[in-house]
Amino acid sequence: MDKLQAMKVFCRVYEAESFKVASESLDISRPMVTRYINALEDDLGAKLLHRNTRNISVTHAGKLYYQHCINILEAIEEAEGELGDLTQQPKGHLRLSVPMDFGLSHMVPILNEFSQLYPDITLEVDFSDKRVDLTESGIDLAVRGGDLGGDQFIARPLCTMRGYVCVSPMYLERKGVPQHPTDLMQHDCLIYTNAPYANKWSFNSSEEAFDVSVHGALMANNGSALTRLAVAGAGIIMQPDFLVERYLESGELVSLFDEYETFTGQFYAVYAERKLQPKKVRLLIDFLLEKLQSPA
Repeated sequence: MDKLQAMKVFCRVYEAESFKVASESLDISRPMVTRYINALEDDLGAKLLHRNTRNISVTHAGKLYYQHCINILEAIEEAEGELGDLTQQPKGHLRLSVPMDFGLSHMVPILNEFSQLYPDITLEVDFSDKRVDLTESGIDLAVRGGDLGGDQFIARPLCTMRGYVCVSPMYLERKGVPQHPTDLMQHDCLIYTNAPYANKWSFNSSEEAFDVSVHGALMANNGSALTRLAVAGAGIIMQPDFLVERYLESGELVSLFDEYETFTGQFYAVYAERKLQPKKVRLLIDFLLEKLQSPA
């Protein structure tokens, strides 16, 4: 039995609480995962996991053994990492999760540049607005915006975002110009259904703060689609700067109510806390920080 590989398998099963997830993330078969766990238990003379057809639970011995395994594996990785930093080009498979709209508008060129700099690192990118569980999915690094939901991970700020209320000149010619945010109740608004309160738009100034109930005939779970609909004159949107800035610059959209703040947020690089991150992950985090924190 390859003891180190068996330890890695056990740690992955322990963290994911699933033989299936462990087999998928480690790219080995489920029977092989079972054989590694059985071999460890036979070698140790102790039960590490209780399992049935529905779930698994960790024994007291399993919890103790997990801590020893983590310490051993991290010590080996640290030693290899220090030597590898000196002697090897970074390589390996790196799984990344990014939001759909922000990923397409800002991450694609950055990831392309990163891939050219480090051709031996294989990037597997999941473009999705769905919040992923880093432990269960095997994701090495996630870019997330807004509320992180109290996840027990390290979150490093990458860049900020600000919301704008935008509309096309052709819509204003047809429907008139709203003079105050409350006038939006009489206009066609394009609703982003992934927002926590999709039909309530918030406005804040030094003098007042209030919500406006909006409605419209078009709703979608994709901000890029709503922005393009707004450019076509379908209605008024509230979307982040990274989606609307180029249309504002071209004049295809105009901003309304600039004296009010709508929503602001932050994008973060989120990853599991470890004594030593793999070099490929550290390189990508530093690269994202450099590119996204730059004023350019």
